[in-house]
Amino acid sequence: MATQSERRTATRVSLISSAEKLFVDQGFEGTSTDDILTAAGVSRGAMYYHFSTKRDVFEAVFIATSDGAIRRSSRAAKKSDSPLESLINGCLSWLKEVRKPQIATILIDQAPQVLGWERARDLEAETSLGLMTTGLKAAQDAGEIDVPSLELAARFLNTVLAEAALVALHSSRRVPQSELEASVRHFILSLSAKR
Repeated sequence: MATQSERRTATRVSLISSAEKLFVDQGFEGTSTDDILTAAGVSRGAMYYHFSTKRDVFEAVFIATSDGAIRRSSRAAKKSDSPLESLINGCLSWLKEVRKPQIATILIDQAPQVLGWERARDLEAETSLGLMTTGLKAAQDAGEIDVPSLELAARFLNTVLAEAALVALHSSRRVPQSELEASVRHFILSLSAKR
């Protein structure tokens, strides 16, 4: 028999999973609280135990989607003896992840409008930005890159990846994955200490 804590966790997971599908299919504005409750099969009280507003549900969806994409791209990245190559592999794997329509819809298309640019950026700092900072620090500690500020380099890299994802998803010209990957690789290698 499940404990109260396990039931609460299951309810939260169900709400996030159901809301994610609805936000992807119908958009944030097109999804009502009742839609989420029906899809998750939970009561209004159960939802409000976890989330005060639909926007709070979206924030939880954003975090879960981002964490999942990062986790999968980290696993898919080819490990290397070179921290710089490991960072490049992780970034390229993330770029493939974010090309998936359901991930792009939440992270790139809807998040800035729903959460506001500043909040979306703050959440990004807690997820992907921290991972990039760690990767860059490992490369710098290994003497592979030389940057004046790890924080700014991580923000620049995060911006490059986001822009590459936007180009891949919304450009009128279909940009080949190989061209995107080569461009991202070139940018990261430009940070090399061996220029």
